[in-house]
Amino acid sequence: MGVCADGCEAEVLLLILGAVGGNCVWVFWAEPLSMLGLFEWVTPEIVYRVRTELPEAALSFDDGPHPVFTPQVLDILKEHDANATFFLIGERAARYPELVARIKAEGHEIGNHYIRDGATLGHSDDAFLGNLLETEKILGLAGGTKLFRAPGGLAWPRQLRLARAKGYTCVLGCAYPHDPMRPPVGYMHWLIRKNLRPGTIVILHDGISDARKSVQVLPDVLAAGREKGLRFVRVAELMRAERMQGSRG
Repeated sequence: MGVCADGCEAEVLLLILGAVGGNCVWVFWAEPLSMLGLFEWVTPEIVYRVRTELPEAALSFDDGPHPVFTPQVLDILKEHDANATFFLIGERAARYPELVARIKAEGHEIGNHYIRDGATLGHSDDAFLGNLLETEKILGLAGGTKLFRAPGGLAWPRQLRLARAKGYTCVLGCAYPHDPMRPPVGYMHWLIRKNLRPGTIVILHDGISDARKSVQVLPDVLAAGREKGLRFVRVAELMRAERMQGSRG
């Protein structure tokens, strides 16, 4: 009986682990907005979305600037009269200052995406701050709202506190179709459209080695926004709308 009991317990444990793993996979790929409150509760120092009744959402692009894909994204945004926020990597921005200048000149916003691509988790506090501020200098961030998005979306809580102490708001998003993994364009469009509503922050990538699918889906995302009566604005503009709405309340 003991052997049978042990075997049954093992089967139950495997079923539980399988169910938990399956739910995690589903949450990863489906990104249900019903789960967003949990993430906001666990990590209240990170902005995933903006609570607003105004018909506005934000597009953001990571890992640039890229000499091929960033100009393509800028051309599409200009054609559709849409604004976006570009979270730029310091080393790449130093390599392509003309693209940084173009992003600013065309009315878009620039955020700090750290000095290089790769997790910050192994960096000391001094190294983290030094890299953050070096990127700030390269990007020419001065005054106004300063935005930080950790590379890969991962940073220690103490690193986020250090960034906030330097005046940064730490931003992720709530409509991220995992474009660095190159999923089907249909999935990317579905995921973003499903989560697109007032206050949504969309995450795409223009700075990865192959951003063709990200560029391809962008016109569809902009069209979906129009269909829902949404205007795409900069992240800081979206956050100001929330503060103004709160002050009126």
